Parts: sequence; structure tokens; C-alpha cells
Amino acid sequence: MSKTAKPAVSATRLSLVQKLDMLPALVSILSVGVVSLFSGLVPGMRRAPSLHLHVAYAMLRKATSRLSPLQLQLASPSTESIYLRYMRSARLTPQSVDLGTGAKGHWLGDKNAKKVLVWYHGGGFCLPANMGYFKFFEQLIQSAGDSGHDLAVFVLSYTLAPHMRYPGQLSQVVEALRYIVMQTHRSPLDVLVGGDSAGGNLAVGLLSHLSHSHPAIPALNLEEPLAGVILISPWTSLDANPVGLSKDTGDLITTQVAGPWSSAYLGDADRDYYSDASNAPSTWFENLQVKEILVLGGGNEIMRPMIEAFVQKVQVAFPSVELFIGELEAHVAPVFNLYVGSKMETQQGEKLKNWLKKML
Repeated sequence: MSKTAKPAVSATRLSLVQKLDMLPALVSILSVGVVSLFSGLVPGMRRAPSLHLHVAYAMLRKATSRLSPLQLQLASPSTESIYLRYMRSARLTPQSVDLGTGAKGHWLGDKNAKKVLVWYHGGGFCLPANMGYFKFFEQLIQSAGDSGHDLAVFVLSYTLAPHMRYPGQLSQVVEALRYIVMQTHRSPLDVLVGGDSAGGNLAVGLLSHLSHSHPAIPALNLEEPLAGVILISPWTSLDANPVGLSKDTGDLITTQVAGPWSSAYLGDADRDYYSDASNAPSTWFENLQVKEILVLGGGNEIMRPMIEAFVQKVQVAFPSVELFIGELEAHVAPVFNLYVGSKMETQQGEKLKNWLKKML
């Protein structure tokens, strides 16, 4: 097991050749978009709920498989930049907290609300949160308000891989929850935690740490369990060459990203139950410090078998976990559909809103 966060020295900057490669990569991505526009008109070829999403997913598949994590970072504004842009567009005052070790937390909604949702964004540990996340959080806050409940969202901006290695990001995740419980004086029963994809991995790692303290991270002992945990398309096995995943489903990611993204995160650290919850025995989940867990997945996502197997394993020791699959939906559809401009409500998003109303 890795004992410290290991910064990458030789792999944190793009070479000139890699920067110049961005142009042909862009051309290839746009070309895929054009081809998919026509293929989506052919009966049986379109697997997304709309032609719009069919084209967008094809371009995302190409972008994430064609570009390296560092190239994608070059083209992506930071989580904090996107947060500030969102707050300006909403005419709201940004409220951020420096959590130390390079991490920050960003508030949405009334930070004095009784209930708070702490969110760990996905992106293969390498990509920042995009605007789709903040539109998604806005919807959750609005839905809670419509049902008479106040909800604040606290978004963690953690250090992206490969600029920090495992378990550095997990330590930042723990500190975000520590801040909410200790510094804002909230009962864990008023705190929900959520994460998607790689962020789902981190959220499960947090649960593992609460039950079995990671030797490289200070313990966080809660007097009461968390109210709930939300996992959207959790990436719980960091195998660089994954087997048993669905193929050719029309998802917005491919198995090609598993190797580059997991290696950027892990570096030379050993995989363990904190990084790869799918490898843990069911007994590992016997004393989870949470009342209920909701797991969401897309019917068309390549990780569906992984997600279903993970939930089945957890349910053996912790029955209070529910799995919901949005048919014909892709990886983290509630966020990425908004990111690409779709206004269609996702089944997963609707399920989450209804679940939150019950939990609040």
C-alpha cells in the first residue's frame, strides 16, 4: 500500500509534440461528430435517447480515447474556474474554502442550510468538473426547495492526477468531510455524500476509511452515521485491462481510458480495498458509517456489469443499498447530458431527486 501522496515528476507536462498533436486530434473528433450525425439517422444505429446525444457521445468517446489525460487537462478549465463562471452567470457570490494540501471546497445554495450534500466529481481522477455538474447541482437544490427542504452542496476541487497520486486525493476527500462535520458543526445525520465515476470511487474510499482507517490518512471518527451516500456510475475497479465490461453499447466512454487514467492516479502505488472496492470481500462493508446508499447507473454504460457486481457484494453485508438503472442511459448521464446541452430529464436524475426528498 502506498503510504504518501506521490507527485508525478516526469509526466505532469506536455511536450511540444503533444501540444501540436492537439490540432489533428481536434480534427479527428470533429470528423467523428460528422459521421455520427449521419449514422444516427440509420435505423438501428442510434443507441442514445436522441440524435443530439448520439452525436455528443460519439465525440466524447473519441476525445477521451484520442487525447491523453494531460491533453484533456490542457483543453479543460479548472473546477474552480467553472464554479466562478457558473456563479457569475447565476449572479451569485462565490463562497469557497481552502481545505489545505491544494484542495478547495465550493458552496452552492445557502451554506447555512441544515442539510448539505458533499460532492466528489468524476473525470477519471484527471479531469475537472465541467459546467454540467453545476447545472446538475442547481437542479438538486431547486428540487429540494420545491419540496420544502433547504439543501446546500459543497463541491470538492481536488488535485487532479497525475499532479498528485493515490492516496493524496482520498486524503483531500476525507478532509472535505472533516471540514463539514467539525468546522460547520453539522451532525453526520444532516450530511449526505455523493460522487460519480472516479468521484464515486473516492466516495466509496471515504466510506472504507470511516470503517477501516487508511494507514496514510488521519482517522475521522463520526459519532453518528452519515445520512446517505449517492454513487453515480462508481468506478470501483481500476484494472488497466478491464474484462467483463459491456462493449459497443453507445456509451460516452470506452475501455481504452481505463489504463491511462488509472495509472495516472495510482502511479506506482499498490491497489487496495480503498482504491478498488470491487476487490474487497463482502465483510469489508459490514460496518459502513451511513444509513442508506443509492447507486445509479446507465443501462447503456460499459461499466454496468461492474456496478451491478459491486452492489451485489455490498448488499451481502449492508442491505440498505439500492441500485437503479436508467435504461438506454449512459455513464453519469444526469451530469453529462446537461454538459452537452440536452434538456431531457434523465431517469437517474429523476430517481435521485425523489430519493433526496425522502432523505431530507
